[in-house]
Amino acid sequence: MQENNCRQLDVTREIPRSVPLTLRELTGRRIRVVPFGALITQEFIAGRVTIYLNQQNLVRNVVVETCD
Repeated sequence: MQENNCRQLDVTREIPRSVPLTLRELTGRRIRVVPFGALITQEFIAGRVTIYLNQQNLVRNVVVETCD
């Protein structure tokens, strides 16, 4: 059996500074991942990030709930 070279990525330590700030800012935030076609509640939680997936389970859209 052949081993692969997979490993866990600790995003709080291993995201390089060259990654866009918007990705680094996800650390410590409440995240909701919504599969394609899923029904979700309309509750609002300030600061929450919602990641919507397409039919292939790839990121389709990312929404951040903010308060002005």
